Amino acid sequence: MNYRLHIYDDEVSTSHALADLISEKANSKASNSEKLNIAVSGGKTPSLLFALLAQEYNNSIPWNSVRFFWVDERCVEPTDPESNYGMTYNTLLKNINIPDENIFRMKGELIPEIEAGRYQKQLLNELPVRNGFPVFDLVLLGIGDDGHTASIFPNDMSLLDSELSVSVASHPVSGQKRITLTGKTICNANQVVFFVTGANKSKIVQQIVTKMPEAAKYPSSYIHDIEWNADFYLDKVAAEKI
Repeated sequence: MNYRLHIYDDEVSTSHALADLISEKANSKASNSEKLNIAVSGGKTPSLLFALLAQEYNNSIPWNSVRFFWVDERCVEPTDPESNYGMTYNTLLKNINIPDENIFRMKGELIPEIEAGRYQKQLLNELPVRNGFPVFDLVLLGIGDDGHTASIFPNDMSLLDSELSVSVASHPVSGQKRITLTGKTICNANQVVFFVTGANKSKIVQQIVTKMPEAAKYPSSYIHDIEWNADFYLDKVAAEKI
C-alpha cells in the first residue's frame, strides 16, 4: 500500500488533524533553523483549514519558518473571488504574522505562459532540487468531482508526465486558463496530502483508493499511484464507501 488513510468524524476534525500536522512540521523545521515549504490549493475545503490555522494555531506555529507556494492558480487578478491566492490571503495570510518574503504566489493576472516559466524558475531557485524537479516539504491537494487534482484535468493527462515543473492548463468546460504544478513536480514532494471532505466525494475516493477501473482516467489517481508517501485526510462521509 503506497498511501495512508486518516479518517475523522467531520470536516472540522479533519481540518484540525491537518493543522496539527502542519504545526508539527513547522515547529520541527524551526527547531533546526529551516523553512517548511508548503504548496497549497484553493477551494472550500482548504478555506476551512486556513481559517482554523489563523484562529486557533496563530500563536503555536512559527510563521516566519513557513513558506507558502501554490499548487495552481486561475488566470485572474489576485483580488478576483476566483483567485486561489486571494482566498488564502483573506482566510489566512492577512490574519497571521508572516513575512512577505515567505509568500510566493502564482501571478494569475500575467500572461499564463510567461508566468508559468517565471514560477518554474522561482521554484528551482528557492527550493531543493531532486531529479531535476523542485522539492516541496508538503503539497496539499484536493480531488475534483471529475477526478482532477491541481489544475490537471482528465482531458490533458500529458501534464502528469511533463518535463516542465509548472505549466498552463485550460478548464475543460469554461476554457479558463490555469497555471499549475505538473505531475512530476507534485510527486517529487516529500509528502503529498489529499484533503477531501463531503459525501459527494465518497464515490470518487472509493474508485481511487481501491483502484477501480474507472480511476485510470483520473489525474488524482495517477498521483496516488506514483507518489510513495501519499496521505488521505478524509472525513467519515468522504470515506464511507472505502
